[in-house]
Amino acid sequence: MNTVNYNDTGAVTDSTYVGVDNNRLVVTTRPEDYGTFAVTTEDTYTTIPFAKARSFRINNLTGKMVGIRRRHNKFIVDNFDDTAFPNWDGAGTIESGVDLEGVRGASVTGLKYKVITTEVMNDDSEVEVTFKTPVTSSYSIKIGVWDSGTRVTTPGASASAIFDANEGNTSVGTIYKVVFRLRKSVSKADVFLEGPNGREVISEDIDGQFGINDMQNSVVSIDASVKTVVDPIIYQQKVNFTHELMFSTSSYTFPCQDNISEYEVINLGSDALNYSDNTDNITLTGFYVA
Repeated sequence: MNTVNYNDTGAVTDSTYVGVDNNRLVVTTRPEDYGTFAVTTEDTYTTIPFAKARSFRINNLTGKMVGIRRRHNKFIVDNFDDTAFPNWDGAGTIESGVDLEGVRGASVTGLKYKVITTEVMNDDSEVEVTFKTPVTSSYSIKIGVWDSGTRVTTPGASASAIFDANEGNTSVGTIYKVVFRLRKSVSKADVFLEGPNGREVISEDIDGQFGINDMQNSVVSIDASVKTVVDPIIYQQKVNFTHELMFSTSSYTFPCQDNISEYEVINLGSDALNYSDNTDNITLTGFYVA
């Protein structure tokens, strides 16, 4: 009989294994949502490929020292738990609605917008908006990020990035999350949509308008043709945290808020070559649990 530590989330098992916790046998089953990943990096930070997870284990068998760090600080732009929304501008209406996460959500009709941050927005910051499509045959929900509130209401003005959810690209009565990854230094953005079938890429490296103020006082907008539930809106601020060290032949487990792409890795080189080999391509592998 083979045994495995029940608390070891990175352990790979099959039906011939039994779990052990504090020297006692435990009954358990492998969760359905799990998988493996690989990430290749060199002397610049590389994001771990996207996969929904609550934790992951990563192995360093490269012979090099590796740095790993979180990519973002998470800020809640609005969780709509209040019953009034005085910080939202625009000619549309916003009122308390059913919750998608937390206590309450918001119901939006027409154009409403709110400031995301008053600070400089670093490249690879992200804005996430969770919404539920209405149960109607025709709808348009334009969700966008702009460098200022003034541009939102200027006819013909361009957004930093925008996504129009409609009956052609989404299903009625379904919860989605649109994610905008923004790179103001090159005026580019990526747009992702998460739904029942996972994450899909809507667009990559699209041109956008990022203004001249480093996205300070940038805003998120919602322009819904029919009443639409939104909840919540999250700002993931890119931060250059100090990395943790992963020595060669080591294995580490990290928690996730939502997915394993919350982390990035870098090759720091090896002691044997005085860390001059940090430009080599190296590949790390791991295991995640959703």
